[in-house]
Amino acid sequence: MKDQKHKSEMIRSIKSLQLPQHLITALDDAQQAKTVIQAISQLQVMTEKWH
Repeated sequence: MKDQKHKSEMIRSIKSLQLPQHLITALDDAQQAKTVIQAISQLQVMTEKWH
């Protein structure tokens, strides 16, 4: 993931959602990063609706 600001936000999201550490590593892989970002975004939406 090239955008450091966006990457930092995603890392905070991963930590706040208590997701596995390997998702942070996946952000550095261009093929995996998009999928990880989409999954985290969906989890955030679900979390917001849950609370």
